Amino acid sequence: MKSVKIVPIFYLVAFFFHNYNEVTCGKVYTTGDNFMPCSECKDINKCGGCLFEHNESLPSAIELKLTKKNDNSIHDNLKIHHDSLKLGNVKYYVNRGEGVSGSLGHASGNDIRNMAEIHNEIKNRTEKKEKNKSSLSFIDRNNPEEGKGGNNFSKIQKHEQDEDKVNTQEKFEKVKSQTDKDASSSSGSAIDDNANKPGPSKGVTIEETSDNVFLVPLQHLRDSQFVGKLLVGTPPQEIHPIFDTGSTNLWVVTTECKEESCRKVHQYNPNKSKTFRRSFVNQNLHIVFGSGSISGTLGKDNFILGNHTIRNQIFGLVKSESSDNLNTSDNVFEYINFEGIVGLGFPGMLTAGNIPFFDNLLKQHENITPQFSFYISPNDESSTFIVGGINKSYYEGDIFMLPVIKEYYWEVKLDAIYIGDEKICCDEESYAIFDSGTSYNTIPSIQTDNFFKLIPSKPCNEENYNDILKDYPTIKYVFGKLVIELLPSEYMIVNDDLCAPAYMQIDVPSENNNAYLLGTIAFMRHYFTIFVRGQEGRPSMVGVAKAKRN
Repeated sequence: MKSVKIVPIFYLVAFFFHNYNEVTCGKVYTTGDNFMPCSECKDINKCGGCLFEHNESLPSAIELKLTKKNDNSIHDNLKIHHDSLKLGNVKYYVNRGEGVSGSLGHASGNDIRNMAEIHNEIKNRTEKKEKNKSSLSFIDRNNPEEGKGGNNFSKIQKHEQDEDKVNTQEKFEKVKSQTDKDASSSSGSAIDDNANKPGPSKGVTIEETSDNVFLVPLQHLRDSQFVGKLLVGTPPQEIHPIFDTGSTNLWVVTTECKEESCRKVHQYNPNKSKTFRRSFVNQNLHIVFGSGSISGTLGKDNFILGNHTIRNQIFGLVKSESSDNLNTSDNVFEYINFEGIVGLGFPGMLTAGNIPFFDNLLKQHENITPQFSFYISPNDESSTFIVGGINKSYYEGDIFMLPVIKEYYWEVKLDAIYIGDEKICCDEESYAIFDSGTSYNTIPSIQTDNFFKLIPSKPCNEENYNDILKDYPTIKYVFGKLVIELLPSEYMIVNDDLCAPAYMQIDVPSENNNAYLLGTIAFMRHYFTIFVRGQEGRPSMVGVAKAKRN
């Protein structure tokens, strides 16, 4: 990360939120008859949705003190992506699978890593044939997507966490001391081979837990992914994986990966775990990212999330990382220093082992309610992953529940999208996927031209972005009787010289036609989101409420 001046950016962001906190917050509401409580709805699909009911039982999360850092280079991919779409008929494809974005796999089309190459070729041909822009077709590549916005954030919507050591260290150390003591007493002393490596602050730790509900504070990695503490092995080794609702497999970076990009993150050492067992099944792990690929094998070990041990969990061990890009300096760990992924999708997506991490947690701790939720703090102070429940302090108003149409992704039926008064979706069956492993919201290629005509990027700067954003429309997602709004201050990102929508074009091949992904930065940051597994004949559901600005 380049050295930057923090104070001016801090005041700029403070000014931004002061001006937009009250007057530009989107809302979630119902039209027609109000939603009934879920317990009163006999058929959730006929009801179209219901009101979440819960017993308040959670403590508050640890408050993280943050500063704002400016790194304009991470906005380049989004700008190139938008420019490519303007200059030529380009489609970016991805088959949803495993990985840091939750939308990886072997795709038949362009992926986001090709943006610079595609953009340059389109530009060159356009200069030769000014009226032949639509003749370009790049749909024969066989590449995956690059981490879906892993690097693409502005200084207004970009927030990188720095701990305020003077004001918060004492709070952290008190909690950390007790947590480490508990973990040590149950599984031996923690390995600290990675103690001097960069990564999430050691002060960020699991807060107090109960038997059936607990909090995992999340840290931002360049504001593109959110990671929390997870212990692996005996004695426990600490890693900070991404908790991803868009995938299901569990994997971690190991000391067997010798590439420099692997070595700069915290690595799990299987040789130092008494409970580790390597798989004798000839099954290898291979995950393709837009900026590289990772390979490894399968193993089994104990994990600790909060104070809850998950025993004999099968997971993937990353042993090698390579670049698949023309630019050989690009690789998956160069963009974001993540150390693994905990997939929170449904078992239907599982390829490593026979039971996903979350299902194993529920199986071994039957008192935990089969639900979890995410609070991605709008002000970047207390982002939290909550297992087994929710906390009223994170949201306001009701939580509106929507049924999952197929237990594969966390996907719900989408009835319409309006940009201002113009409807752009959904004449054919469409759906929305709630994905904590994705940063930007996405749109399919059939909507690209119209979307960016209605919401174009515009030059802006620190002096005029308030006035610029006033010209943009509200985006409304309609789920039956439920309407969820995104206002310009919530879906636009602001760079030094450009205001741009935090949307990217991605096609997700599916039997359910068009998919619209709702990610962390442009959606979950503004809406508290809860994921509830189905039981006793009731479907799984996704719940949405307006997030509080703490």
